Amino acid sequence: MSNDAAPGGRPGAVRAILQPPVHGATLPASIGRLSGQRNGVPEASVLDGLSRMPNRQAFFRDLSRGTAGRNTLVLVTLADARIFDGMRAALGHVLADNFVRAGAHRLARIVGTGTPIYHVSTLAFAFRLPGSCAPSAPPLIRRIVEGFRDPLRLDGIPIETRLGIGLRVSGGPGASPAEDLRAALSAAQQSHAGKTGWAWYDLESDEAHRRTFQILTNLTAALEAESQLELHYQPKICLATRTCDSVEALVRWTHPVLGPVSPAEFVPLAEATVLVTPLTRWVIDAATRQIVEWRRKGLHMRVAINISPRNLEESDFVEYLVFNCAARAIDHAALELEVTEGVSAGEGSLITDRVAALRALGFHIAIDDFGAGFSNMAYLTRLSANTLKIDRSLVSGLAAGAQNGRLVAGIVQMGHDLGYKIVAEGVETERELDLLADWGCDVGQGWHFGRPMSADRFFDWHRGAWDEQPPAAARR
Repeated sequence: MSNDAAPGGRPGAVRAILQPPVHGATLPASIGRLSGQRNGVPEASVLDGLSRMPNRQAFFRDLSRGTAGRNTLVLVTLADARIFDGMRAALGHVLADNFVRAGAHRLARIVGTGTPIYHVSTLAFAFRLPGSCAPSAPPLIRRIVEGFRDPLRLDGIPIETRLGIGLRVSGGPGASPAEDLRAALSAAQQSHAGKTGWAWYDLESDEAHRRTFQILTNLTAALEAESQLELHYQPKICLATRTCDSVEALVRWTHPVLGPVSPAEFVPLAEATVLVTPLTRWVIDAATRQIVEWRRKGLHMRVAINISPRNLEESDFVEYLVFNCAARAIDHAALELEVTEGVSAGEGSLITDRVAALRALGFHIAIDDFGAGFSNMAYLTRLSANTLKIDRSLVSGLAAGAQNGRLVAGIVQMGHDLGYKIVAEGVETERELDLLADWGCDVGQGWHFGRPMSADRFFDWHRGAWDEQPPAAARR
């Protein structure tokens, strides 16, 4: 196992070997041939402050002056940015900086002295190899993958890298260094999906990355606009009284250029970024405004909204909910907060404590998507909730065979024994409705009763279409 910090250093010490001098043999000897040099040593303006390698500015300048002919641009990333941010938060910026220095040093040692390496961003390094051997990888790439299998060791602490290597054939007519670098980064990100540790640039994958960036950028603007986002409401039907029990608010986005953007596309992206906070708060604000508007028309309806685990980690989330309800004179019980089944990290966790606090304040709590993936039955005893929602993947298979039926019937019985109100998601047929009613399920939700609809359309639907003339299957 390699050690990137020599022995004998005291804890927290920065080994000089991790920050080699620019004139030393540790970095490529050809670095002295870079533009911007003085006496064989690159000027400070084109050197990265951490690695002392030529920086992004030097990369663009030197590639724009590059030799003619095709070559392979290689981009190496040491870790996922979110993982690195977590490392910096947990271990401090000194150790995080040392991680980058150690990675740069190891990469330079593997690549050797004949190839200049550029430190183009905090976690990314680029260099060029002559020619192209696509779709295979140059032998050097395989040596880099092997060379980083052992963790970096900093003051005796082993820290794993999560290497990504992207390759891009460059140097063609009209080639842009900036576009080549962006394409290589796209390939490096794609390399995490494979087993080799490296990937050639792929236009289809790159277009997906472009789409992701476009969605996140436009969603930021949509949250500030007045007309792009809208809540639609899907009814939940009490199976005992055949009346509308409550609704679930589901966000919809119509972009002026892209058109309708599926929530299955933009919601997970928001949940993976800081945009989940403004998006959830937009939903809360829109839902409480709609509750007030419906009450003005004589309709009293509990509204369920989806809450991300990241929302529950926000220090002021509970305060925001309470303030929003108080500002509109809404009882807390008018809101139901649906949390996914996987939010609990264990008894006494921050999230379970926040959920318990919200329920104590009078908000209704629902465990969403129960039965999707690997369900933890102990979770049901830890999380303070009113309602258990059976995932649509179980409900949609009821008519197909007895196994799903026994499972759903068992969940209904178990949920009732634990004091939960049971909601079945994804009810689409009369047969599914009949079975759920026979097993004592409390509430059904799905296209059999109504698709998500605008606030005005739901008001009209509720006033006449369902409550006065329910389907025959619902009048048993």
